Amino acid sequence: MCPEISPLDCAELEIIDHEHRQTMLLMRLQPSLSVGLGRGWQAMLRVPYDTKVMGIEYTDLQGNPYDPPYGDIHHRNETLTGLGDSELELQYFWSPKNKWVLGGGLGSTLPFGRTEEDPYIRASRSLRHQHIQMGSGNFDPIMSITSVWSDHRWGFTAQSTGRLALSENNKEYRPSSSLQVTVGPTYRVTSKLMLTTNIGTQKDWQAEWAGDPDPMSGRTLFTVGGSVIQRFTPTLAIMGQMRATVFQRSIEDTIIQPIVGSVGVSVTPPEKNK
Repeated sequence: MCPEISPLDCAELEIIDHEHRQTMLLMRLQPSLSVGLGRGWQAMLRVPYDTKVMGIEYTDLQGNPYDPPYGDIHHRNETLTGLGDSELELQYFWSPKNKWVLGGGLGSTLPFGRTEEDPYIRASRSLRHQHIQMGSGNFDPIMSITSVWSDHRWGFTAQSTGRLALSENNKEYRPSSSLQVTVGPTYRVTSKLMLTTNIGTQKDWQAEWAGDPDPMSGRTLFTVGGSVIQRFTPTLAIMGQMRATVFQRSIEDTIIQPIVGSVGVSVTPPEKNK
């Protein structure tokens, strides 16, 4: 509603109250490289390439199509592509007793993703702006904790990952800190085929612009998921995974990802003869 939408246009034009109906398709290609360093240590590098396809439909409060006179300064039918922030992590794994593997890691994001100017300041000036960030512009600390128990058929995994946003970037943006936890059983159907299920929770704190909370950020969600892992050879495995959001809460309306699908290919070089 005016003057929230475009103050300068609202001062000169008659703009009725209306709604923005936005959809988003998120796709990510993420090669990961892990290098064993010996005695349980390894280094992990993840380099994502993101494609974000956005669609927008404007309607009046009765649901009829509406063409706002301020044009596409807020939302557009567009596709954003480019590198996201990479992650570099040093990890350590050990087996304290039979059937158990424990591990953890510490590292940092690498600010390869594109950043944007403050969209709320630009909106207040009726200027074209972008709410979607491809990266944070910062080196943010990351961590992971993993616990795996496996028997001949059944197993159990628990994993937690987190990111701590400590500071603003050079455009006065501080991204969301986040914490994610997943737990669930595994079942080995054959020596080469494994099924996994899990439940998860994720907390994303609010991002900030110049110290002010970003109202379109921050959420708490719960998910359920499952995957199929097929190992074809000792060095090649393929995974298919689906995850569904069963509950999400946020301060303001934010986009909900109802279904997230993943396909992964793992290639492990054969062990060198000693």
